[in-house]
Amino acid sequence: MTAVDQNTLLSRPDWYRRLPAGKDVHLLGTGVVAVTGNRAAREALTHPGLVADHPLKASSRAFGPNVLDCDGARHREFRALLAPILAAGRIERWRRLLMPGLIDALVDDVLGRETEDFYRDHAHRVPYGIVCTILGVDRSLEGRFHELTRPLARLLDYPTEETEATHASMAALLALLGEECRAESLRPDSLLGTIERTRDRKGIALTDEEVRSTALLFFLAGTETSSAFITSMVYCLGRSIMDMDELLDESVRDAFIEETLRLYPPVQTIARFAEADLLLGDVPVPRHSLVLVSLAAANRDPEIFPHPGRFDVGRATKASVPFSVGPHSCPGAPLAKTEFMLLLETLARRCAQVSITGDRVLLESQSFSRPVGFSVRFQPRSKDVC
Repeated sequence: MTAVDQNTLLSRPDWYRRLPAGKDVHLLGTGVVAVTGNRAAREALTHPGLVADHPLKASSRAFGPNVLDCDGARHREFRALLAPILAAGRIERWRRLLMPGLIDALVDDVLGRETEDFYRDHAHRVPYGIVCTILGVDRSLEGRFHELTRPLARLLDYPTEETEATHASMAALLALLGEECRAESLRPDSLLGTIERTRDRKGIALTDEEVRSTALLFFLAGTETSSAFITSMVYCLGRSIMDMDELLDESVRDAFIEETLRLYPPVQTIARFAEADLLLGDVPVPRHSLVLVSLAAANRDPEIFPHPGRFDVGRATKASVPFSVGPHSCPGAPLAKTEFMLLLETLARRCAQVSITGDRVLLESQSFSRPVGFSVRFQPRSKDVC
């Protein structure tokens, strides 16, 4: 495959569909390997010879040392900084005290209405409200954070889009974090305060700038991936033939979310680098190769998931890898799933039906993937169900 063909292929969110069927590992060209099979993806994501760290990655250049682009002991130190924020007790407190008001406000706004761009107009409101509160950011600045974050997200996408605008957004967001969060850093449950105390207690050598970069990555991952998935969840609600009453059952809601995550993982492609010559399955991977692991393809592997393109709430999803696996699996998954479950419960209680009223069946982005080009209507119940 030529470089031009390779770049054209990988610019599509559904690039894995264009590769030969029946193969799990594909040599795309000089120094580029694609992994699409479920078992091969799991092997790649847990292989000690495949690393996230690479000096030429745009995210590494922009953020400096960070949790996404480090490996080994350094990576574990970064995760240790975030662990207290993502502890079960804190998530439960936010589920009770923070999420209901944000979710009710969102549902109040969409109920009885049709929206042509749910992602642009509504999907960000709950995750941005949650993460701004955790960061200690004044809620009046939420719109400014939203405006700056969207272009910055392109630094984490694949293929990366690195422009003056993305770096300007990065600088502006770091400045906002420095100004807005510094006053909150001593608040017991604030993100910066928790990170700084954990850093000092554990003796982790991070500068204040690296602490802010860690907080910014938390913000970016916690808002844009959740906004993308909430859009996918609403899309699946609108296309599903399920009765909304079925979703009043917690186990059904959980199965619905897992199946949506399988079909529409918010991060579709993960990049790794081969430190040395190695094998994935029986395929040789040369040293320094870029290895692209497609979570989307792994979750649609017909050997694991019969009729993989079909939305089936009753299927087993244990082998699904929407949040990756291995040392770089998403640490924020429990927080995200709590948010999704509560939103879906509220929609089930307050909506008689969610209907897709126009659909172009398109997908956008690799790292913050979601359906685009659809309109959706939220029909209210005559009376909310308790």
